[in-house]
Amino acid sequence: MKNNALHILSLALFVTFFSCNAASQTTPQVSVSPVSTSNGKSNESTQTSIKEAVIEDKLFDRPIFEGKAGISLFTEDTISGKTANTPQNSYAKGYVLGNLYFTPDLYLSANLRLQSSKGDSTTGNYYFDEGSAFWAELAIRYDADNYSLVAGHASVNYSLSRDYLAGLWGTSYAKKEYGVDGMMVLGGSYKIDAGAYGNHAISGTAFMVDTSGLSDTYGTSNDPTPLSIGGPANTGKFNNFAIALDGLNIAALPKFRYQIATVRLTTESLYNTYTNTQVPSQYLANEQRYVAAGMFNKLDIGSGIKLSPLLEYNRVLNSGGIAGFNKSYYVGSLLFGYKQWSLGISGSLWDADWSNQPTGVKRILPSNAYTSDRWNQEQVAIGYSFDNGIKATVAYKKENQYAGTTSQTIGVNLKYDLPFAF
Repeated sequence: MKNNALHILSLALFVTFFSCNAASQTTPQVSVSPVSTSNGKSNESTQTSIKEAVIEDKLFDRPIFEGKAGISLFTEDTISGKTANTPQNSYAKGYVLGNLYFTPDLYLSANLRLQSSKGDSTTGNYYFDEGSAFWAELAIRYDADNYSLVAGHASVNYSLSRDYLAGLWGTSYAKKEYGVDGMMVLGGSYKIDAGAYGNHAISGTAFMVDTSGLSDTYGTSNDPTPLSIGGPANTGKFNNFAIALDGLNIAALPKFRYQIATVRLTTESLYNTYTNTQVPSQYLANEQRYVAAGMFNKLDIGSGIKLSPLLEYNRVLNSGGIAGFNKSYYVGSLLFGYKQWSLGISGSLWDADWSNQPTGVKRILPSNAYTSDRWNQEQVAIGYSFDNGIKATVAYKKENQYAGTTSQTIGVNLKYDLPFAF
């Protein structure tokens, strides 16, 4: 297992080193644009994209790869509550992601994630132990001027907070609670240029939980997601659907972007791994999610300070495929930036009708963490980006996920990103 970790890390370092040398030797005139996120959206940039550059210079005599590699080292200490850690919990995460272009519009989007095998849920120091790797995305995308298509292992376009929520643990919290990840998708979007009324996109996706080898975790004993456990969207069929409306670049609100979306996750069966029993069909229902989100990107509030506020509401009906178990999430964050400094503040509140559930339903809920009707989490993070590309963050988190307890966690993160193109 430890050899697997070394092989994975060595491969990542080799790819990074090779890519950097290739970028400097073969395409020095091409500037690298920010890489698309896991759901296909790109960060804003004033730089010329590699796609535009290769079209202009007619460099498409071979595939061109643009991307970035990175590594993050985390140390956390939960100083109170049921989940208090002794000793500190330390772990590492890394990634190599990017786009491999075959034509100016057709490309392979890849996102390979690396992590220490203990992850972030176990106590101990595991920076470089028995590592593992998994595909967060491996999909073919076609991105024309007024429409786009996607097919493969990817995330569903749902929620802004899963990509932009401030704080050291912000986006990971959003992905865990209501992100729609690890799916086999067939989808597309149609783009509308409404002039002063902004740019908008209507997207639709059919999907299912990916039970192929792409859902495997390499370097550990985890196998691909089994179809036999069932649950929302784990049907083996493209009978799960998502629809989203996204918009930005509105003249009256030039920094504003929004999303309104819904997701239907069909539940045909559910195996309770805690009790090793099949859940009776009368307790099952299709899970339905709705989201409304808005954010401003880098508002200039004076004295060189930029502010990016975000608000989002998520409503989940029949959560986990359990009939009548409904939840609501209220999420907000403020991200301040000043030169190389950043300050992120976020808060999340979810409520559920746990206390109103019959005893029989409580026994089959898939997690023993949901033992109260209210859960809140607040966090604050201060970061500094050094000239050499390293970003350091110190953060504090408070939450009451478990009934009758309040946990407080202090975390430190060192992160390094390296863009490349060849």
